[in-house]
Amino acid sequence: MLISRIFSALAMLAVLLSSMFLFSGRYFSFVIYITSILALYEWTKLLYFKSYEKKIFLLVSLALIYLIDSHLNSEGSRLILWIALIFWLCAAPLFLIFKITLKNFFFSAFIGWILVMPLIISLNYLIQLSPWTVLTVLTTIWLADSGAYFFGKRFGKRKLAPSISPGKTWEGFLGALFVVSSFSIAMTYFGFVNSYMSFLFFNLILLLSVEGDLFESYIKRMAKVKDSGDLIPGHGGVFDRIDSLCSSLPFATLILMSPAFFGIII
Repeated sequence: MLISRIFSALAMLAVLLSSMFLFSGRYFSFVIYITSILALYEWTKLLYFKSYEKKIFLLVSLALIYLIDSHLNSEGSRLILWIALIFWLCAAPLFLIFKITLKNFFFSAFIGWILVMPLIISLNYLIQLSPWTVLTVLTTIWLADSGAYFFGKRFGKRKLAPSISPGKTWEGFLGALFVVSSFSIAMTYFGFVNSYMSFLFFNLILLLSVEGDLFESYIKRMAKVKDSGDLIPGHGGVFDRIDSLCSSLPFATLILMSPAFFGIII
């Protein structure tokens, strides 16, 4: 299990980095689109869409990705990212607190698109800034996940959200906070980012990434499954790998689009 997990992680990292840094990043969007479609397919299984509902949902998803790729301007992108951020700040917590169920097809489809489409917009924008910008933001989320896992494994006693994800602990969260804070200070000290405001920027990314992880855990608990799928050996499904990105990247992208408050961070 551990061997397959490591090999899968290395393979995914190799594909991601090569798509970002080779051939001027021309294949990065292609990798993101394939990943998104696979995640949306897993969404249809998690929400138990009927056969015809799956076909409608995936066809509309393909059309939306085409529109995003070919016709969406900067103002439209910004609007969709704001809608996603409002969802994560206002609506998603209500799902977790009141255990709102997703039974209506149209509502479930809309939530699936709110999760994935802003992620596509975010990554397409960030890669235009530079591959290093993408890598910096993604590294923040990866370090948060790793810090939470190792500190939670070693010191975890107090459950963060026992009814949603019993494996997550407050000690793991504090460990993630420590790791991400150390990362932001080091990145600023060595000149990789431009401002100590990155401390707040990176830690807000951490908070939103935790919410995305909890939200997906809630959806999986509602579906009575352990993983979103089995496409990635040792890791589960695609959604299991991108849940934190879905919640945190719209915020990160909006801040980098409009540096008025935080300044030019990266």
